[in-house]
Amino acid sequence: MKPAMRKPPPITPPSRRRAQLGQALIEYSVITALAVLVLVAFPDAIPALLNALKNVYESFTFAISLSWI
Repeated sequence: MKPAMRKPPPITPPSRRRAQLGQALIEYSVITALAVLVLVAFPDAIPALLNALKNVYESFTFAISLSWI
């Protein structure tokens, strides 16, 4: 039995590649603008996030320390 032949991926024209790169630039710009907006509106957001991560990690390590195995 012969293995199935794979089709090569279609070649995208340069104009479509440029449009895809432009879309990625817009997406990154929107995400960055939202992150800056959140940090300006709530300056204590990063310490609150770090504190929450610390609490979750402490709970996780405590739960692991209780294991019997």
